[in-house]
Formats: sequence, structure tokens, C-alpha cells
Amino acid sequence: MKTDATSPPNTDVVNPHSSLPYIHRFYLLLKGHYFLHFSAFGIIYPILNITLRARGLSNVELSYFNIGIPFLVFVTNPLLNYVADLTRRYKLMFNCVFAIATIACVAIFMLPPVKSHHIQADLIDDHELGHVLEFCASQEVGTKCASRTECGCSYGANCTIVDTVYRRNPNEMKTFSFTFSMGLKNTSKEFKDDSRSCGLQYRVPVYQRFDANNFVPFQSPRLAICEITCSIAHYCHGPRHPDQTRVVILYSLLFVLAANLLTNAIPLGVAIGFSSLHRSDIFGKQRVWGTIGFGISAFLASRLYEAFQSEYVYVIFFMIMAAICMVITGLVRIQPDKRKRHATVEEVLAEDDGQVTKKKKNKPQSTLFELIPLVKRIDVIVFLLLIFVWGMSYGVLDPYLYLYIDEFAPCQSRSIVGYMSLVSAIAEVIALFFAEKVLKFLGTNVASIIILLAFALRFAGYYFILQPFLLPIAETMHFFNFGILYVLVLQKAASIAPAGLVGTLQSLSLGINFGLARGIGLVASSFIYTLLEQRLLFLIFAIFNVICAIIFGLYFLITRKQSNDQTDLSKPPVDSDVNANEEPLLTRTTA
Repeated sequence: MKTDATSPPNTDVVNPHSSLPYIHRFYLLLKGHYFLHFSAFGIIYPILNITLRARGLSNVELSYFNIGIPFLVFVTNPLLNYVADLTRRYKLMFNCVFAIATIACVAIFMLPPVKSHHIQADLIDDHELGHVLEFCASQEVGTKCASRTECGCSYGANCTIVDTVYRRNPNEMKTFSFTFSMGLKNTSKEFKDDSRSCGLQYRVPVYQRFDANNFVPFQSPRLAICEITCSIAHYCHGPRHPDQTRVVILYSLLFVLAANLLTNAIPLGVAIGFSSLHRSDIFGKQRVWGTIGFGISAFLASRLYEAFQSEYVYVIFFMIMAAICMVITGLVRIQPDKRKRHATVEEVLAEDDGQVTKKKKNKPQSTLFELIPLVKRIDVIVFLLLIFVWGMSYGVLDPYLYLYIDEFAPCQSRSIVGYMSLVSAIAEVIALFFAEKVLKFLGTNVASIIILLAFALRFAGYYFILQPFLLPIAETMHFFNFGILYVLVLQKAASIAPAGLVGTLQSLSLGINFGLARGIGLVASSFIYTLLEQRLLFLIFAIFNVICAIIFGLYFLITRKQSNDQTDLSKPPVDSDVNANEEPLLTRTTA
């Protein structure tokens, strides 16, 4: 079949008349790799923190676990990618990392919950309130089950009459049980002054009739000794068993390992894409399938959970997608000229007195030291500050948004997270398709301010929206908070990078944004979330982004006249090592 010579070529294929199979010409395996990889990621990652809290870990412990992950990613990410670049074994490295992450995720679901003692309570006779339960427990005991009554959670007390407790014959002990509510208006909570105490001192009225003949008159107003339980066992627990420290440590190690490797697998997947594509400017058309997979799988997993009401739905679904992903990844075709590491020297054979000698001719290349003078430029400092602020805002979204939703709408948390992931994925897909046009229309400076305002609007939505199923509306800001932000960071980094170091500065900028800055944002978020009201976290960061938008906006207005006289930084220079027809944003320099 002949094509019109004047029609533009299809840049998404190697060559329409190539002898390669159809799946390689149209990169179907690469598209499948991204779709399956981010599908598996979207199934498991959003609910990891919710699962750990359901297993008995506290908010403070989860905060500590999450704080270290971005800093660990900031170190391990370039290390793993360096090994992959050095060996050119991108597919093998990805599959090894992803397999270990899969095993760690599955192990988290296989571990038993953290075991704790029962909460000990006294049933007393109060002259004003009647029968009252007095006990000491953590603050979570009074909120977790109470907020999940619609999910079927209820409080219960298994009591033994005091007069029979000390009898030697257990058969003579008189026991009884009843259910009660923690949401009554006369329920009181007081903090214990002793720092070694269990937390709050509760006094809960019990509006239930008891047979007075069962209670033998006793000198103390204490009528019975009770154990407080919940129908969902891990919501009501007293002090932990002494041997549970090892279980908590094991949970922490598995979680950090899984989260770190799941994150590290993403840039390894990018390396697979660049090594398999004949042109780097079509990378976005392949990567967008990952976003589509993330949204579909996260939403579908939440629907399956609603149908089966079992967290093992996530495990099975994740294992299936991960296994298929690793198989498809192994079949992705790497470009023949990219299977071997490019030499940095040329071996020139020359004859000297009849002997063959090797002379090394160094190839001129940029060094990392050329990046140091950049930090002296005010525009570079402003750019780094911007991505730092954006990165701190990402520290709020994960994991504290998911934990807040689990407290705000505990019975629908997994379903709401699924809807939010779907909306954010749709917004991201649209943004990746139109990012270049949006940035060209708005300009880099205006787009930067809009990103800050989008973060502020998003966090304000989390704070002011009181209907759980309206929260996905705030996820529409993901259009700016990731799609536009991602392309803008790459474009701006390319515009200020020295020749030959475009890819290096791009990866470093993203590392600061999603690694170092996000880690510092997690530290600040942890302090606010655990010591103050959880919902207040979003209001504080909304105000923070508004203030930053005002500051950067004033700076851009002041320097606007000067910037008009300088080179337009929104058009990045083309690297000398890159083909002039290639898209400079997503190119990689060869060593």
C-alpha cells in the first residue's frame, strides 16, 4: 500500500515498512509494560498505610515509617539507575526490583496483626449517672470503632462480678456481658498526668438494666471487672504484648522496602522506554498508558473490595498484574544500538615499529562540576525553591491524605480512594497530552504560580469539603499539580542546563522535588498531623501555598522587565549531542 509523500510520517512507529513484528513496530509491549506496571502500583500503594493501621500500628509509627522513605529514595534511586546504566540490563534490573517489592507487599498482608492486651475496665455504681464503665485507653479506642458503627463495629464488655473474682473455683464466678456506645453525651475523657499511663481516662455511662440480685453488697462502689472489646478486634486494644516489638519492626522493614522499591521501579521503567524507543520525543505517548492503567486499576480494585469486603482482593489483584507485568517487560525489545554501553573513549590502532599499540582518545564531554556555577544564578535559585515548595506539598498527599480519608469516612475510605485515583489519573492523562500547549500559552512563570494556587485550592478542598464522596472534585487539580508540573520541571531544567547535562539536571530536579523536598514535607506534616488536628494539616498547607504564590508572583512581576531582555527560558536549547528534530524535554545524553 502506497502512502502520500506529502503526508506526515507516523512518529509512533519505527517504520511502517519495517520487517519487525507488529507489536514491536507500534511498541505495544512497551505500552503494555507501563499499563501493567502502574496498574499494579495503583492497586497496592494507596492502601498500604490504611492496611498497616488496620493491623494495629499507630499514626505516630506510620509517620516515622513514611518520613524516611523519600530520603532513602533520594539515595537509592540514582544508585540503582547507575547500575542499570552501567550494565545495560534495564529489564533484568526492573524485574528484580519489582519482584522484591511484590514479595514485600504480599508479606505485609500475610503478617498477623499486632497483639495487645484487653482493655481492663471497672463497672461502678455512680450516684448521678448510674452504672458507669471506667477504663484507661488510647485516644484511638474512643474514635476508631465509634466512627465505624455503620460498618458494623460495636463496643462490648465481658464482666465478672467483683465478689466472685477472688473465689478459687472458676465455676462459681458470675459473668455477664453487654454492649455499649462511646458516642453518648455524658461520656467523659480526661488525659492522664502520668506520661507512662495508657492515654485517656474514660467514663462511659451504661444505660442497661442489670439484675440487682447478682451484685453482692461490697464496700467499694466497684461492681464488676470487665474487659472491653470491639467487634473489629484491632480497634480496641490495651498495652501491647512484650514480644510484639519484633512484629512492629518487621512491619516497618517490609513497608519501607516495598515503598522504596516500588518508587525506584518507576525511573527504571523510564530507562526501559528510552532504550527501546527509536526517538525520545514519543516517550510521552507510551508513558501515558501507565497513567491510564493506574486510574483504571485503582478504581476497579476499590469496586472489588466493596463487592467481597476482603483486603485480600488487593493482594490477589496486585499479584496477577505484577506477574503479567514482569513477563511483558522481559519481552520488550531494546534497540540494538542501546544494548551495549557507549564507549567514552575511542581505541585507535596504529602501527609503531611493527607493533600494534592502543591509544585512547578522550571524547569531550560535560562534567558534573559544570552544574556548580548554576547555584550562583538567581533564576536557578528561584527555580530550585519552586520545586522545593512543590515537593513539600507532595509530602502532604501521601500518606496523610489517605489516613485522613480513613478517619473521615472509615466505612467508605477504600471506595473513595478508588474514585480519587480515577479522577486524578484522568486529569493527569489530559495534562500530559496538552502540557506543551498550556505552557506555551501561559508561560513558565504564570504556570508556576497557577501550580501553587492549584495546590492551595486542592488542600482547601480537603479541609472544607465535608461530604466524603465530593472529595474527588479536589483531585481535578492534579492536572496542574502533576501533569503540568512534571513537564514544566523538565522544560525549565533543560533551559538552564549546560550543554550535555540536560538529562542530568532533569533527573536531579525531579529527585529534589519527589525525594528530598517531599521528605521534609513529610516531617512537617507528621508534626502537624500527630500533634494537632488532622484536618488542620490541609488548611495550613493551603495557606502556605497561597503565601508562596504571592511571594513568587511579586518576584516575577519585579523581574518581568529584565526577563524580557534576556533569552526566553521557556524554549530550552537543543543539546549538541541530540538530533535537532528530537524533543529536548525527554532526551537523554549518552555517556
